[in-house]
Amino acid sequence: METPVLRTRILFVCNQNKVRSLTAEHLYRARPDLEVRSAGTASFAKTQLSRELLNWSEVIFVFEKDQITAMTERFEDIVEKKKIICLGLPDKFEYKSPSLVVKLVSKLDPYLGRPDSPPKNVKKAMHAKKPTDGAATKGMPAKSFARKLLSAVGLSRKRG
Repeated sequence: METPVLRTRILFVCNQNKVRSLTAEHLYRARPDLEVRSAGTASFAKTQLSRELLNWSEVIFVFEKDQITAMTERFEDIVEKKKIICLGLPDKFEYKSPSLVVKLVSKLDPYLGRPDSPPKNVKKAMHAKKPTDGAATKGMPAKSFARKLLSAVGLSRKRG
């Protein structure tokens, strides 16, 4: 009998839940060790951040510090107890754009691994020192990594 995988509950939060957080959710939702959702802090967000989503989550990834401020203003009692990581990705991308995908995976790799990675002890990685940022990890050259990543998520890198 196969041992059930304990899934870590990850919440991605940006402003509108239309580009950054939604892309991250769609990239990582197939991982068997993760249960992934996304939301936005704005009142018009596709999925609006709620008390229920915050209570559900174990780890929260935001894209800018403003999202931490917005979450704290509305849900301080919950936010102060959560592990929140700011990825530092501004709102200048398009949904699933190759540049967003590469940057997202590069920023999330130290914590979650890659979208196609085998299950990882996410909670342990959260407490470890963050490795240096960059697309070239685990010995794979950056260009090769980017090509494989974009291909894996159904995008091709434009040449020109």
